[in-house]
Amino acid sequence: MNYCRILLLALLYFQAGFSQSGTVQPALDNARLLMQQGEYDRAAALLQQARQQAPLDLELLKNLSYVYYLQRDFARAIETGKAAVATDSADQQTFQILGLSYKAIAAYKEANKMYRTALKKFPASGMLYSELGESLKEDNQPKEAIAQWELGIEKDPNYSGNYYHAVQYYRQQQNHVRVLLYSELFVNLESYTPRTGEMKTSLAASLAGLLKPGVINDLLKTATLSEFEKQVLQHYNKNSQLIVNGLSIDNISSIRTRFVLDWYNAAAVRFPYRLFDQWQYLIRQGLFEAYNQWLLGETVNKDAYQLWQNTHANETIKLQEFQQSRVFRLAPGQYYMQ
Repeated sequence: MNYCRILLLALLYFQAGFSQSGTVQPALDNARLLMQQGEYDRAAALLQQARQQAPLDLELLKNLSYVYYLQRDFARAIETGKAAVATDSADQQTFQILGLSYKAIAAYKEANKMYRTALKKFPASGMLYSELGESLKEDNQPKEAIAQWELGIEKDPNYSGNYYHAVQYYRQQQNHVRVLLYSELFVNLESYTPRTGEMKTSLAASLAGLLKPGVINDLLKTATLSEFEKQVLQHYNKNSQLIVNGLSIDNISSIRTRFVLDWYNAAAVRFPYRLFDQWQYLIRQGLFEAYNQWLLGETVNKDAYQLWQNTHANETIKLQEFQQSRVFRLAPGQYYMQ
């Protein structure tokens, strides 16, 4: 079962108690348990029976559409999903469920139209921008897809999915600076999921590519860079000579520490940025080395990372305590990619 399906099942399960009609709530609760257990036929039968009592109940329609999708009965999933999105109380998840069924039968034009309609109702929904971008990508429209993911990052900066898809796109374009920024933002927003390791690998690869001799100077000649991206590249470039003997966590930490010092002397007033604020805070707390080890250590040198953990247990524990006690949240208005 893919990541999106697992997440949707969890969300539907934890929405128990939100049915508009109390008469069908027991059926909803039981059907959700059956769906969690993979008993889709029994769940569908229970929801079909309950629908006779409350044909316009949104939670009932959402769950029924989703269980049809899980059964791969896409015709009925779409029919039921259309009824759900037509209700006045249709939420973002309602459109997401219908979109899954459209995409399952490669009905991308219908999915794209539906998502655009949904975004008129929810113009700041990072999830809907992410889903529309995925649909456009599958419809062989990569430039239109990345435009939607960028909009999602701008409008809803704390939704991690758009960073994930943007990194995949920019990795193919060898756009090291956006991979560098977006993969690290993703890892801070979604720190412990199956996708986190993939993004750490992308981050390490982009950093290695960016710091090769001459690469930053070549990138700075690119007319499409925003002023923010130019500033980031210039500040990395100041200390890139530290990589002459190859990439290591020690020289990564040194470059990034000097980056922060330079940034807050020259660019922070013009470009306040939550990620760099966190770097500065971790430096002051003596945890920046531990953070860089957590972020890149295993990818850059697994043996060295294990040795560091064994000899720096106190810093490792303090970083874990910090991450568990604070939720990383991006501030609105810090989108500088235009």
